[in-house]
Amino acid sequence: MIKLKNILNEWSKVDPGPKRWFKPYGDKYTEFEKANLKEMRPPGRITGEPADEQGLSKEKIEADMKAITGQNVRVKKKGNFGEWKVEWSYMRRQLPNDKWNKALKHITDVYGAYIDKEWTRNDYEANYEPEEPAEWTPSIYFEEA
Repeated sequence: MIKLKNILNEWSKVDPGPKRWFKPYGDKYTEFEKANLKEMRPPGRITGEPADEQGLSKEKIEADMKAITGQNVRVKKKGNFGEWKVEWSYMRRQLPNDKWNKALKHITDVYGAYIDKEWTRNDYEANYEPEEPAEWTPSIYFEEA
């Protein structure tokens, strides 16, 4: 028969995991502060993630896409796995096909990235409420190789 003391003994052997918010003796910052304070980050980091080997950065992608299309663009890094989103959020129409194709070719050839065909669309869908932002704007989703 299983007794309560045997169950408690089993549970006491389970490692509780790392003490993430613990501040070691003599250390000025906790692990959370080290990861999130700007002055604690090593140079070349964007939003707390390490710089890529290819030198891909938000600023580089923005400058390249603006040079290709001539339109302002927003770039976001999604997650820690090298997933990026390039969005022309101020466009009120589709991008011209020649510029759209140049942008796709630039991402695949220069960055060596894989484009997510399921989410990448050159569409514009206005919102029914005029004061609200658009439902969909031209966007490219890609993942680093």
